[in-house]
Amino acid sequence: MKKLNLLLGILIGLAILSCSSNDNDSSPNEPTILGEWILVNQIYDGQNENLSDCELQETLTFNSNGTLISYYTDNEPCEFFTETQQYELNGTELKILFGQNSDFRFNILTLTATELSIENFYRDGETLDTNNRTTYEYEKVE
Repeated sequence: MKKLNLLLGILIGLAILSCSSNDNDSSPNEPTILGEWILVNQIYDGQNENLSDCELQETLTFNSNGTLISYYTDNEPCEFFTETQQYELNGTELKILFGQNSDFRFNILTLTATELSIENFYRDGETLDTNNRTTYEYEKVE
């Protein structure tokens, strides 16, 4: 009877351990878009743009609940705004929703533990011509 109880205890323990799973979709070594990224370069029509010191402070923060916090400047001198949007990540396509009627779609060109490069190819129902696309390059904030 003691052996049966011991065997039953071991089986229950193994069942509990095997049922514990990591709900994270990516492995620990796989790069993730989650976290805060700071803008380091912007390319339009194949040319690097000269970014101001203000623009080089812009960040994107991707949260695990599907929200994105954008910290950006739209005016000089360094007037910053913070907005929260929804985002969807599907493979190498990133969709950012600005309200109900506006969405931007990006191709993820690079995603490593420290670098993110995205190219805007779609805006508000229109696919952009290749010479009218902007690539944004970010580095992960430590």
